[in-house]
Amino acid sequence: LAQGLKTKVPARVWLLMTQQEVYDGDVVIEELPTEAAKEGAKVSAIAASKDKAKDLSYYYAQPQVRELPADALVREADPLVSADGKGPKKIEEKADSRTPNGLPENVKWIDTYSFSDDGAVVRLYVEFPDLLKGADIKCQFGKFSAEILVFMPNSRVVYGLRIREQEGWVLEHERNDGFAHEILPEKCKFRLSSNGQRITLSLAKKDEKEKWYELKKKDIRSTIKT
Repeated sequence: LAQGLKTKVPARVWLLMTQQEVYDGDVVIEELPTEAAKEGAKVSAIAASKDKAKDLSYYYAQPQVRELPADALVREADPLVSADGKGPKKIEEKADSRTPNGLPENVKWIDTYSFSDDGAVVRLYVEFPDLLKGADIKCQFGKFSAEILVFMPNSRVVYGLRIREQEGWVLEHERNDGFAHEILPEKCKFRLSSNGQRITLSLAKKDEKEKWYELKKKDIRSTIKT
C-alpha cells in the first residue's frame, strides 16, 4: 500500500487484491451488500420464479397470509389435529336409536321371571345378569301389561322385559297374552333390590280378592283339543 495510507481494509478485501495490485499500491475495495439489498435480491428471485413457472412456482406452495371475506366461517379447531391417519371410521349408532315401534334397537330381552300373589298386589321378580346400580330404569304399566327398560351406565347395553296383550281384541274372551287379570296402572310400582340385580314390580289388582294362579293369560285356542 502507498505510504501514509491510513484506511483500514477488511480482511475480505485483501483476498480480492492481486499481488500486482498490492505492489502497485492500488486498492480494490468491494462494497458488501447491505441487509436491504439482500432482501431486495430475495424478492426479485421470488418474482422471477413466479413469472417463469406461474402457478407451478415453488413459492406458490408456501403459506401465504390472505385476507378472508367478511362472511367467511373460520373453524375453531383444525380437524387434522384429531386425525389418526387410519382412514374413515363408521359412525356408531346411538344406544337409544329407535325402531319404528319406538323401542331401542339393541334391547336384550329378559324372558325369565317369577311371581307371587300377595293379597291386594301381585309381585313380579325379574333377575338381571349385571348390577343395575346407576342404571336408568324406565317402567310403564297398562291394564294388562308391563314393560321395563334398563339403560346400563357407561355402555350401550339395554335390558328389557315386556308382558303385553296382543292388539285387536274387543271382548275379554278374545284377548290373548298379557296379564291373567286386570291391574290398576296408576297404583303399580317398581323397586331395585339391595343386591342391585333384581327388579320387583308391585302390580295392584283391580279386584283385590281375585286370586292369581297364573301371571299371564293363555291363548284360549291353545287349550282346545282337536
